[in-house]
Amino acid sequence: MKLVLTLICIINSIFVNAQSLSETLRFADSLYTNQTYELATESYKRVLFFDKNGVYTNQTYPKIADCLFQTEKYDEAATYFDLAYFSESNEEKKSDHLLKKAASLLILKQYDYALIEIYNLPEALTEEQQKEKNTLEAIIYFAKNEFEASRNSFNQVASDTTKINSLFVQNKKVDRIKPKTAKVLSMIIPGLGQLYVGDIKNGLNSFILTGGLLTLGIHSAIVNSPLDAAFAVLPWFQRYYQGGFKKAEIIAKAKIDEKRFAIYNKLLDNIQPN
Repeated sequence: MKLVLTLICIINSIFVNAQSLSETLRFADSLYTNQTYELATESYKRVLFFDKNGVYTNQTYPKIADCLFQTEKYDEAATYFDLAYFSESNEEKKSDHLLKKAASLLILKQYDYALIEIYNLPEALTEEQQKEKNTLEAIIYFAKNEFEASRNSFNQVASDTTKINSLFVQNKKVDRIKPKTAKVLSMIIPGLGQLYVGDIKNGLNSFILTGGLLTLGIHSAIVNSPLDAAFAVLPWFQRYYQGGFKKAEIIAKAKIDEKRFAIYNKLLDNIQPN
């Protein structure tokens, strides 16, 4: 099916000058309906190229933007949602374009820019647009670690606000994990930082490994000489000791991310269905 559509697209590009723009637009729409988004994008762009008077811009810009969004070209999609916004006169549709642009920027992790687009929305929104706005705000604020603002936005769209508040209480407890504390603890006693964040396996491995090297070094110093112990064992001990407390900090950060991600997924599960 895609091969046939590709061939049609090629033939269409050869005879585009003989076609009317409306026919080309209908062809692009058929590709869009069949979810052949990449070919649809090229066809819509062809309409734009030959549409010298801008008759079809308010039809083609949103479709191109959506095609790009569907094919995960979010940066370019944001640009076309912007063009769609400025070519549209209908306020409701303008708000739709802003929301979709904000969603594209969110995926690109351009959180501040996404918020700017949300702030540009008018107060008069449809119920569905208001929900989408609150959802985007909730996600963006969570990503920016602005949890109180995120909680307020989640509560606007949640099916169970009690559950939302409970999840944010859990989220606050995640702040008790301090990566620097984990690092310092492992500097004092190797493995203690890992145990502090609940990583028992790595904590015990670090403790046993560095403890074994320390014991070996002391034994070598007694049996042979301190100098022999320094040359034979100290480099290994230093390597695993330093690696241990650096790893403790990394593990603590990963544990925070893991817990936050789990809470975030539970928050999304509590958003009211459409």
